[in-house]
Amino acid sequence: MEALLPTVLAGLAITELPEFAATPYFADGRLEPILTDWRLPEGGLYFVTPSARARPAKVGALADFFIARLTSAEAEWRAATH
Repeated sequence: MEALLPTVLAGLAITELPEFAATPYFADGRLEPILTDWRLPEGGLYFVTPSARARPAKVGALADFFIARLTSAEAEWRAATH
């Protein structure tokens, strides 16, 4: 998402962003929603790692970080929109 965002903000591409990530750009007018009646099918996010026995500690720490960050971001978004 962060790698593509400068291209989108420059008007050179479109992308789908989670609402919690796009809202600040909608608020300041740098982005506007398009294709609002269309939705991607729901999917999952997968973090594939070696088995716990073979997994380096830093990979486990990264997985824990992603879980905490994504869980809190989703909770914040749900609280703000529901």
